[in-house]
Amino acid sequence: MEKKNWRRILSVTTALFLCAGGVQAGRAEGKSPAGERANKAWLNTDIDGSITEETTARIQDDFNLAANKEYILKLKIPAGKTQNGGFYEVGGIVERLRVEAMKDESATGHDAELVKKYYGLLSDWETRDREGTAPAMKYINEIREISTLQEMTAWFADREKGGLFSFSLPSRVGGSFGCLFSLSIAVSRDDPSVRVLSVDPMGISLEDAAEYRNMTENGRIKNEAYTASRRFVLSRMGFTEEETERMINNTFRLETMLSEYMLSVEELNDPANIRRIWNPMDFAGLCEAAGSFPAGEILKGWGLSEGVTFNLAEPEYMKALGSIYMEENLELFRDYTVVRMADEWCGYLDRETRDGATAAANKAKGIEGRAEDDVLAMQMTLRHLPVPLDNLYIRRNCTPELREEITGIIHDVVRIYRTMLEGETWLTEETRKKAVEKLDAMTVRSVYPDKLEAWDDLEFRDAGEGGNLLEATITADRYFRDRVLALLKQKVDKTVWNRYEMPVSDSNAYYSPEDNSINILAGILNGIVYQPEYTYEQKLGTVGVIIGHEISHAFDPSGSQYDKEGALKSWWTEEDKKAFDQRAAKLISYYDSIEPIEGMKYSGRLVQDEAIADMGGMKAVLLLAAEKKDFNYEEFFLAYGKFWAVKRLRSEEINKMKTDVHPLAYLRTNVTVMQFDEFQKQFGIQPGDGMYLAPEERISVW
Repeated sequence: MEKKNWRRILSVTTALFLCAGGVQAGRAEGKSPAGERANKAWLNTDIDGSITEETTARIQDDFNLAANKEYILKLKIPAGKTQNGGFYEVGGIVERLRVEAMKDESATGHDAELVKKYYGLLSDWETRDREGTAPAMKYINEIREISTLQEMTAWFADREKGGLFSFSLPSRVGGSFGCLFSLSIAVSRDDPSVRVLSVDPMGISLEDAAEYRNMTENGRIKNEAYTASRRFVLSRMGFTEEETERMINNTFRLETMLSEYMLSVEELNDPANIRRIWNPMDFAGLCEAAGSFPAGEILKGWGLSEGVTFNLAEPEYMKALGSIYMEENLELFRDYTVVRMADEWCGYLDRETRDGATAAANKAKGIEGRAEDDVLAMQMTLRHLPVPLDNLYIRRNCTPELREEITGIIHDVVRIYRTMLEGETWLTEETRKKAVEKLDAMTVRSVYPDKLEAWDDLEFRDAGEGGNLLEATITADRYFRDRVLALLKQKVDKTVWNRYEMPVSDSNAYYSPEDNSINILAGILNGIVYQPEYTYEQKLGTVGVIIGHEISHAFDPSGSQYDKEGALKSWWTEEDKKAFDQRAAKLISYYDSIEPIEGMKYSGRLVQDEAIADMGGMKAVLLLAAEKKDFNYEEFFLAYGKFWAVKRLRSEEINKMKTDVHPLAYLRTNVTVMQFDEFQKQFGIQPGDGMYLAPEERISVW
């Protein structure tokens, strides 16, 4: 599942969003060569076309392939998607349930009224097609008319213009772009009871600064997709071919200049850099750090100056802005802003613009098809009305009985995890005691909250009242942003769910080091993950492992740097921290040796936290299994393996390799299970088998 990132929570289905719910790709891009093998005898079954009916393997050599072959062969990647499989099928079920909630005519109350209004605007293709690109051009032309750097600064400093696009909202892939830096609410690493305003670099198209320094195949695919989409959209907006190429090139040029001072995805997710990106300061300190860049003027325009604590995540980036933000570069800033706004809004205009942008990007990625209109409408509704739609989902699909059962499993796993920590012989008594204290202090959020937040004071006009989709979207985003900013004045309440970053209906779960909490969300309790009729072994192999995984994040290389309250404060003895780092280094080295695709090395540093959590969660539930007489280990391991079985486009697999902090699906299965005697014994694994790993070579940290 997803771990809460220091900057924001990332959706497990995060993809390249260009418009209308994003370019979340289609069915087939050509088959990758069968036989792309990674570790030992393992086949990378994640990639579409990698296995056929003739592909065979013993369970002792490749558990993932042998256990999941028939299931994977039957999988089809739906139009509008890049992947499908156990975990991702759950996402498809949640999509359907959300669509049903969105279209439920019997629903009443303000939540239902808002969702119905917005869905009505989304579905009003007669009006959208008649208006064409005009709703967006009203704003884009204003930027085009900017002729001085001071005018550009004034636009950035306008709370309802540049200020709107500078706040990180869910699903805004690539980050915010309104003023060359972006803002989000975070919890203080020094005092977890208060919030700070995190100042981050602007969003960049390729998502990873490293791609601008040395572009990989992943960066090339994204660049081609964005370029194709932008050419189509800007042409639809009336720009000449010459203007279009200049703006696209200037956007890439500015992103390249600034990316030199940004941390890469691997650096951002490196536990060694957690303290590096915690730099709290007051308004005066931020202005001083910004140098000649008018950050102070911009923040004052938004009403964010005195009385606010800021965290400047990447000081070198802010310092560099001062040397780049000059009159001679005005065209770059203007073109970048226009292009990113066109990216943001192309899905809210007429059908030709929306579909053309999606088709252009999909072609560049080798993708066919797109999601159905109702699915795209739901994604957009969730993006801008996350709490109202989430409330409708909860009322339709969540029951006290479900929460009671899941809470019971959580308590069982927490109890056994305590036993696990107390039995870790490589820890000294002092550190072991602190670890148990952190576990005992952990906040548990199970399935859904008792109290549902209300957006009763949000209003926007529908088509009958003279409104249009883009204006309604802007109104909702302003409201969303202002509610988030209001949190700055409030003390952190650990009983309140953070539904702004991850709705309860998400098919996900996460650990938050900032408040030492595990969050098991309602959306994930569908399909292959949970069915009421599942056996105990099946539930433990899916839900149980998920819970254990999230608990383990409290003790991974990142989470272990936070104390039981969520402060960035070490609770380790020097001896134990050294032993922990050595164990983590062994895991990193193992993953570094893998080539999931021939010629492409993997990064153990990128995936270490999630890999450690996978194994820690598995160890905990196996201890729980040992308490039950005649436990069916085969059923348990097969349930776990199927949970991660997947089929995805090769381009998506490459993207996962380069940017996802989670191990690739087939590795999450094979590497995890081979660490444990219970697996080795159940399937008769012997030295020389592909699934054999000698005890002294195992890489499980816990």
